Amino acid sequence: MTTENWSERRVSFGPAAREYATGRPTYPLDALRWALPAGARTVLDLAAGTGKLTERLLELGLDVHGVEPLAEMRAVIPAAAHAIDGTAEAIPLPDSSVDAVTVGQAYHWFDAPAALAEMRRVLRPGGTIGLLWNLLDDSVPWVAEFADAIAAEERASEIRDEPQPVWSGIDGLSEPERAVFRHEEPYDADRLVAYFVSRSQVILMPGDERTAMIEQVRAVAPDGTFALPFVCEAWRGERVG
Repeated sequence: MTTENWSERRVSFGPAAREYATGRPTYPLDALRWALPAGARTVLDLAAGTGKLTERLLELGLDVHGVEPLAEMRAVIPAAAHAIDGTAEAIPLPDSSVDAVTVGQAYHWFDAPAALAEMRRVLRPGGTIGLLWNLLDDSVPWVAEFADAIAAEERASEIRDEPQPVWSGIDGLSEPERAVFRHEEPYDADRLVAYFVSRSQVILMPGDERTAMIEQVRAVAPDGTFALPFVCEAWRGERVG
């Protein structure tokens, strides 16, 4: 991905907010519990999008700030959370104000050094950063066919046995730990299309090309309602000092 392409893709999601809310999976509660510190009460869900991860944090009874720069996405964040306009590189919260920062499917869009400094700033000592990605479980043959058809970047087969840490040697943050959680969600062909249409490279695709690929997605979708399996890759680090 070129720098120009990255810059365009990272802010492209607004027009597909409805499809994102419909098509994207949620996150397994086990992964969230693993990523959060004991006794957490106030959490920042950074780059919250339409609130897929925010919803799960609310289920855990947490006070959630959902920071999201795109107005169309922010408008869909659950009303029980505090939806705030802001970015990872300039978080609009006070120093040492949250017990944890979570990021779902978005850390790769950040200016990492600036974002990590901001995340550390808003964390209380002992607070944690939890980064999560839902990856298509392409060990399942039809899912592999789907991933091939859409040229998916987010596929579990791309996880290496010894992946590089998401950060290393950052002052004030522990070295991150990694864990993997498997889960699945019910889909049908329409929801699978919404998943496809919500992806940044598809949002920016010419309309005729997108239409042709939607037909490919429908062709590989199983009949009726089916389970779409995911592998949630999670990383956790702690504010120290």
